Amino acid sequence: MSFSVLAALGNPGREYAHTRHNAGWMFIDALARQIGATWSDETRFPASVAKADFAGVPVHLVKPLSFMNESGAALVAFLRYRHVEVSNAVVLHDDIAFEPGQFRLSLGGSAAGHNGVASCIAHLGERFVRGRIGIGPKLHPGQDLADHVLGRMPETDLAAFQSRIPDFLQSLSVLLTRGLPAAQNLTNRKTPSP
Repeated sequence: MSFSVLAALGNPGREYAHTRHNAGWMFIDALARQIGATWSDETRFPASVAKADFAGVPVHLVKPLSFMNESGAALVAFLRYRHVEVSNAVVLHDDIAFEPGQFRLSLGGSAAGHNGVASCIAHLGERFVRGRIGIGPKLHPGQDLADHVLGRMPETDLAAFQSRIPDFLQSLSVLLTRGLPAAQNLTNRKTPSP
């Protein structure tokens, strides 16, 4: 299995820039900066896309611009245009099941209440790899999930996330060069020490 598309889920607009739901975009923007990729908007998808080499592998970076709940439609349009199989795509997204600073790679699975992932599953099926970026659970059981994920990351959570970006990038490098099992051995370990 080879991977040629790294897509990240998020919402366009300044008001969403540092919200928990945009953790995928924050991460892929960091990746783009590291590898010198330049974003350009594609009206036919709609998505913001970039192309570069990462770990010696040519990759397309994709940020659907159709808002979270319609991410799958833009992503499947891009994959069809580029003639890329779903199994060659990695979708990066926020996940409340993990704490900030945690990152997990998995293949398939349910949306678990994540509307962006649900849209991707509806349009792509389940055969894509998911890069699940921890944002932490709701602050209290009665909190509305939308309020939590659309809230801004507290400074401590943002610092934990940013401090692990090099490790996340290494995990993706291993995924691209050695495959999913090797990358999972690196990422799906116990929580790192603070």
